[in-house]
Amino acid sequence: MSESTALNAPGSPETALAAAFRHIAATRMRAMPLCNPALSVEAIGFRDWRNDRVGVLITPWSMNLICLPGPDSRWQPASSGSPHSLPLPSGDYDFLNAQEDAIGAYLSSSLFSPMFEFADMAQARSVAEAVLAEVFTAVEPAAPAVPAEGMTAKLEQPLSRRGFLGALLPGSARKA
Repeated sequence: MSESTALNAPGSPETALAAAFRHIAATRMRAMPLCNPALSVEAIGFRDWRNDRVGVLITPWSMNLICLPGPDSRWQPASSGSPHSLPLPSGDYDFLNAQEDAIGAYLSSSLFSPMFEFADMAQARSVAEAVLAEVFTAVEPAAPAVPAEGMTAKLEQPLSRRGFLGALLPGSARKA
C-alpha cells in the first residue's frame, strides 16, 4: 500500500474531509466562477501531528493547510472564523476555525485562492507536497548575529540604558 493510499484509507478523517468537499464542489460551489475546472477535490499528505492530522486540501477554488482534530487533540473547537495559532515543525501558523456538518470542526489555513494559476491536478499536487515538506521541516536555530561594522566599537564601551538603546539605532550618535 502506498503512503498516499495508507494516509487516505477508507474511514480516515481525511477521506471524510475529501468526501465532504466533493459534495460542496458538486452543490454549493458548482456554478461559481472562481472554480478552476481543471481541478478536483483531493486530500494530500495527511499525517499525525501532536494528536491531530495535518495535510493539504485541494479544491477547484482553494488550497488549504488543514488540521483535523484527533481524539486527544490539544485544541478545542471555537466559532467558525475565529483565529487559532498552530505550532508545526517549521514554526507557528495562523489558522481559522471552521465547521462542516459532515466532518465537524477543523482548522484551515489558506495557501492559494482562487486556483487559476494551476494548470492541472498534477501541478496542484506537486505544490501541496512541497508545502508539506516545508511545513514539516524543523527550522534550525538562527546563528548569533554578527554586529554590523562600527557596532563593535559602540558595544565595547560602557553605556547607560539610554545609550544602549541609542547604540542599537543605525546612525545614532552616542551621548555621554
